[in-house]
Amino acid sequence: MLKNYLKIAFRNIARQKGYAFINVLGLALGIGCCLLIMLWVMDELSYDRFHENAGQIYRIEQDQFYSERTFHVNVTPYPMAQGCKDEIPEIKYATPLPSPGTLLCRYGEKAFFEQNVLAVQPDFLAMFSFAMIRGERDNALQQPHSLLITREIARKYFGEEDPLGKVLTVNNQYEFTVEGVLENVPSNSTIQFDMLLPYGFLKDLEFGSLESWGSNSIVSLVQLHENTDVAAVNAKITELRFRRVEAVYQDDPEGLERFQKRRKTAFMLMPLTDIHLHSYFGYTQSMGRILYVYVFSIIALFILLIACINFMNLSTARSVKRAKEVGLRKVVGAARRQLVLQFFGESVLLALLGMALAFLLVALVLPEFGALAGKDFSIRDLYQLRFLIGMLSVTLLTGIVAGSYPALFLSSVRPVQVLKGTLTSGRKGSAFRKVLVVLQFTLSIMLIIGTIVIFYQVNFMQSKALGYDKAHLLYIPLRGDTAEKFDLLKQELLNEPRVLQVTGSGHTPSHIGSNTSGFDWPGKDPDYSILISVNAVGFDYVETMKIDMLEGRSFSPEFPSDTANAYMVNEEMVRVMGMESALNQRLSYGDDDGTIIGVMKNYHFQPVDRKIEPLALYVNPKRLNYMVIRLQAGDIPAAIEDVESTWQRVIPAYPFDYHFVDQDIDEMYRGWKDMGTLLNYFTILAILIASLGLFGLASFTAEQRTREIGVRKVLGASVGQLVLLISREFAKWVVLANLIAWPIAYYVMNNWLQGFDYRISLSWWIFVASGILALVIALLTVSYQSIRAALANPVDALKYE
Repeated sequence: MLKNYLKIAFRNIARQKGYAFINVLGLALGIGCCLLIMLWVMDELSYDRFHENAGQIYRIEQDQFYSERTFHVNVTPYPMAQGCKDEIPEIKYATPLPSPGTLLCRYGEKAFFEQNVLAVQPDFLAMFSFAMIRGERDNALQQPHSLLITREIARKYFGEEDPLGKVLTVNNQYEFTVEGVLENVPSNSTIQFDMLLPYGFLKDLEFGSLESWGSNSIVSLVQLHENTDVAAVNAKITELRFRRVEAVYQDDPEGLERFQKRRKTAFMLMPLTDIHLHSYFGYTQSMGRILYVYVFSIIALFILLIACINFMNLSTARSVKRAKEVGLRKVVGAARRQLVLQFFGESVLLALLGMALAFLLVALVLPEFGALAGKDFSIRDLYQLRFLIGMLSVTLLTGIVAGSYPALFLSSVRPVQVLKGTLTSGRKGSAFRKVLVVLQFTLSIMLIIGTIVIFYQVNFMQSKALGYDKAHLLYIPLRGDTAEKFDLLKQELLNEPRVLQVTGSGHTPSHIGSNTSGFDWPGKDPDYSILISVNAVGFDYVETMKIDMLEGRSFSPEFPSDTANAYMVNEEMVRVMGMESALNQRLSYGDDDGTIIGVMKNYHFQPVDRKIEPLALYVNPKRLNYMVIRLQAGDIPAAIEDVESTWQRVIPAYPFDYHFVDQDIDEMYRGWKDMGTLLNYFTILAILIASLGLFGLASFTAEQRTREIGVRKVLGASVGQLVLLISREFAKWVVLANLIAWPIAYYVMNNWLQGFDYRISLSWWIFVASGILALVIALLTVSYQSIRAALANPVDALKYE
């Protein structure tokens, strides 16, 4: 019987090649989009699950409670990991994950800057399942200057040589011996590194705060024993931090009271497998990347549903011709169950053909899709067992859903009706098809609105005035002992005609990531606590950045006291202080008193999607990690060559490495732009599939109204009137789809925009433009069938029955 069903299905497909092609194409596009999104979602959900002990590993996080709001951070004091292991018995292993910064590594004539470096405790290798392909795992990282590298780094420095025992020179000063080689870190790991160094190396680099329990600087990870009460461990970590801080202030009870008022903290553990999708940082509790998973999963569902509706409409458009076949089969004894299975078999067969085409399309666009999605997808990912099972499941579900209405409708027709030629789909069938079209265009219009809103929000963030001039502004990281030659390098650079200004900064211009709650000022409520961003800068910082001043002056070498007790603050800091003017006001940090010498206008020193926070700048040549340079507009490549030649002349031991601020800012929003681009493509495909469904329904309508059209034409109706007659009904459906889509899209996109401190408004024109676009697409789609029906010979039309 199955063989007979397949034979009939292939015959029907061969008999209706055009409609079969449109059906297969629509299903292929829908299934293809679904498969791409499924591949991306599977990768997102797989992060860190390859570790053998993933279920017992956690990251220590904390909520810091301030007067106005709560600040969430995923970093801890340096001693936290070891302290937890020593004092909390439920913790089996622990390791901090600090980065020693970018290191200059040399082997022979080869020298490279390495940024992906971690300094870890030996517990790291016991906790995580990163595969070691050379060396002894149990004894690794026990020696002070031992080193583990990945396969890629081994090839980079040593080629085909055996890397074990080789010595890398770090920062022209330290020698590290390669003890082992690890397999390259999988892309679905939140912990990424190229090199692992012993944690003790941070002391060689004179890292500050290594013993401090008051500052939060590094990620700390712990592994619990099985069946441990996580909530109890959270409380113990919070209590441990309190005891350690209390010990620091044992001779200064007032200092302890001030600290506790400024920073009330609760620690908690986040599962390793949740970090990638659920992490957030700052004042706003966001959903993290899991939001993207939900959004794209819904888009996949939308597109698949549109493809199924498209199939239903095209099948219904040919239902009158198939009805005679059904009637004859029922006359000769076919049961309804057999007819249902036959039609489901045809739809599943078409879905399988669509799946085959979809697989080819996915393989074709996979590299481009991976680039936009930020994934390193390859063809072998398409042959994973779970992907193949998912693909087959999606295809079977699509075939069953898409074939449900045609199968149930056609199998229910009465033979007498069919053979007399009086078959109609009835009001219920007509209403159902209209509902399907309205649903298709409701989903499509929602996608159009979402695409427009995301495009304008991203464009708004990229084009928003920053409060400083990002053009022709670059910075150079100061590594190793390069900071010691800062003044000489600055003077030499200023002799170059294409270099306008030079200054220094503790952080990059576009992201100041350091903050503190330790500032005091006259009139401050002792119980009031707030985080204030801080940054060490060099002279001429404001002038180099082109930040506007509101009052006072900027830092100047003409005032030697500026290096000891002077601050510049922004407008938001003045607001927080509750003063109309903060000029010449005292600003204290601990026992150090300073004076505010200038007030800057607010400028964006963090991503534009974050609210501008209070900021205090101070001069400290020992804390400058970057040299910031403003170049003359014009021949930028020549200016860079001038800077590079000066660098190599003054600091020949370190390669020249630079970054443009405007490129950093563009990179901040690349993820949003790529998401918007993907949404554009999926929206276009959804509209294309919906248009195919509308084309089918227009064909069905024209076929049903053939006699009416013929009569109207004989009575003098023009082609334009007949086209309007058919198109008007479809236009009403699209208008109804707009009325349904608009409030839903407004609610969804308004909630999304709430996550941005600076956002566009949802203007009415976005919704109207989306509606007009959908209406134009619908009318253009319908017009072909309308014009074809209107131009048909009325004699043929009157022979219809």
